[in-house]
Amino acid sequence: MLAPLVKTLNRRRGDHDALRVDDSLLIDQYLPTYDATQRRHTVVDAAPETTYDAMLEADMMDTGPVVRGLSRLRDLPARLERLIRGTEPAQFPDELTIERLGESDEWVLIDERAHEELVFGTVGTFWKPSIEWLEIDPDDFATFDDPGYAKLAVSLSVRPYGEHRTLLTYEARTATTDDESRRQFERYWRVIGPFAGYLMQRALDRIRTDAEDRARDRDTTRPRSATDDAAGTASGDGNAARTPVSVPRRRWPWLLAALSIGGAYHTRVRPWHRRWGTTPREAVGALPGDEFVDEPANQVTHAIEIDAAPDAAWQWLVQIGQNRGGFYSYDFLENLFGADIHTVDRIVPEYQTLEEGDVVRLAPADSPISTPESAPEVVYLETQRAIVLRPPIDGPTWTWAFVLQEPEEEKTRLVARMRSPTSSGLEAAVDYLFWEPAHFVMERRMLRELKRRAEVSESARSAVETDAA
Repeated sequence: MLAPLVKTLNRRRGDHDALRVDDSLLIDQYLPTYDATQRRHTVVDAAPETTYDAMLEADMMDTGPVVRGLSRLRDLPARLERLIRGTEPAQFPDELTIERLGESDEWVLIDERAHEELVFGTVGTFWKPSIEWLEIDPDDFATFDDPGYAKLAVSLSVRPYGEHRTLLTYEARTATTDDESRRQFERYWRVIGPFAGYLMQRALDRIRTDAEDRARDRDTTRPRSATDDAAGTASGDGNAARTPVSVPRRRWPWLLAALSIGGAYHTRVRPWHRRWGTTPREAVGALPGDEFVDEPANQVTHAIEIDAAPDAAWQWLVQIGQNRGGFYSYDFLENLFGADIHTVDRIVPEYQTLEEGDVVRLAPADSPISTPESAPEVVYLETQRAIVLRPPIDGPTWTWAFVLQEPEEEKTRLVARMRSPTSSGLEAAVDYLFWEPAHFVMERRMLRELKRRAEVSESARSAVETDAA
């Protein structure tokens, strides 16, 4: 859902002396100290009462496709987990208003000062792929301190800002209940954080638009008074003076640019990165492991040529795994998600043995991102030629194959293929927009690093053989 994204990490615990707290805010009574906070403001051309009413009734799902997409993306791991377990996926609401948040399973209305401020909150493990929400009574929110959780309090408030104008403020505060939860939350935030301010601002924009529409409707429907007529005469025309209505910006140029970029990506960039480095035959030809995923299948194939014999590449390839030699890619990116990857820079003898049935972990078992899919097994292995990984899941799932081919002596083609059942709807959109580009970036780095290491090993071996001769 949208809500777990609205967390903040602008200030750390221990910086609270620098945070000036407004004693008039209700939120200070329920979460006066916190690990993180973020605030957004906007000025509304409407009275505070009108703005507050619009705030309660504004549909937070009607904030644009980007916000809806981010909301569904954040909830995707939980939906996938339910699908894997065969349970009914949660349905996204058609409408989500502030005044109805208290009816949800996740949120609770904590307190309200009518036509001034409303505070609602939630308790959960926001950093986990499948969030554990904790049902809590509003009276217990302030004192809750069970370890392993984080508390999120959100305040929406209105203040007069001149005549017939309002300062609308959205503040979110997050407090974790122990050191380990804080560390987990901070790692989560490094990934999610860039979107939080955008989501908050879009919510304020939605409320402001609704409030100003209400104010204009009231102006056009209320009877004209003698004061209005006098004001209109004094202004030089027959109509009452009123606040100018802003004209929406022209969106056609932006729309055309977006369509052009989208078309270029779909027809040029995407086909290129889905078969990066491959020959036409490699891109569509059969490889070991294809048989584990029924047709039709979604297939991404990458390849690279290595100036070394297959055995030089194999000794590096066979070491892959979170609890083994790593994945030779961008460790720091993987570790942002808690994968705990540490790529080795040498051949490790104990990692040279791999058999069918062995687990090649993608993340630690106790990681917040750990699922059955993060512990694939070796389902096919041919020494110095192929490794195929597949999660131990009953039903359709993905495979990841690495195949070494020797087109000529002292040359090796390393072909990597990710193959999965075709998806539809939201899952297909997420794959298209996020997973495919990310997989390309990470796997291209992996293949290039395997090439570099294998060629260095081959050069060192050749030098030793030359010296021996």
